[in-house]
Amino acid sequence: MSAEAGGLEDLVDPARSAERPLSVAVLMLQPACNMACSFCVTEDGFDAIRFDQALDLLEELTARGVRSIVLGGGEPLVWPGDLLRLAGEAKSRGFCVQVGTNAIRLPHGFEELDCIDRWVLPLESADPEVHGRMRYRPAGHHALILRRLEALRRVGKSVTLSTVVTAVNAAGVEDLARFLEEYHAHAGNIHAWHLYRFLPLGRGGASNADSLAIPEREYLAACERVTERGLGFRVFRRADMYHSRTVEFFWSEGGVLRSGSEAWARADTGSAPESPR
Repeated sequence: MSAEAGGLEDLVDPARSAERPLSVAVLMLQPACNMACSFCVTEDGFDAIRFDQALDLLEELTARGVRSIVLGGGEPLVWPGDLLRLAGEAKSRGFCVQVGTNAIRLPHGFEELDCIDRWVLPLESADPEVHGRMRYRPAGHHALILRRLEALRRVGKSVTLSTVVTAVNAAGVEDLARFLEEYHAHAGNIHAWHLYRFLPLGRGGASNADSLAIPEREYLAACERVTERGLGFRVFRRADMYHSRTVEFFWSEGGVLRSGSEAWARADTGSAPESPR
């Protein structure tokens, strides 16, 4: 089944990662977040990217031929830099600009911002109680996401949804697929839906593995049930979010921006940028 017909695409294939060019760069602007989710895989041990570093990275990505970026974190809207200015700089360089956010701090009129092409929003369940058990603090987050989706629907702004499949919400993935199918039938603005397998990593995932982890077969079965619905938008199976054929992550550590384990940009010594290997 084709992606356009709602088939499931697997972005996780480390063995073939060198065969396809990088097409999406995720800028992890900082680790800090204004939520405390049970499954969070983000580590606290990296630095906020400075605005000048982010601009240098945009230049490097342009030279590499990357055309799509995701501004994320942590939570990008609590980044100490100017997120909207950075988005505008990226847009002026011809990038497709996406922002991955928990949607709490979105500015008024976010849905009509020209500097952002697509919002990436989380939705863990069609059931507010299940969503809240995973994405607690603050209460009412599920209702907030629905309001954000309605705002995007009104103006036809593109949106990608992300769901982390755990022992808490795996049984309800089909219900969520049905909800998104109905939403898309009216809105027509879902670009993709990413189904992430829970990883026992980071400040949330490492301590909650016993209650959230599911066997791989259960994760795959949940994804297969979604596939069988033949949704009208792309669905991506993300069994390991850090190993993708086309997506690369960038963050700051000790003043050096890194992609994987390879430094590419100048450190604070002022040395010339290194090209990524």
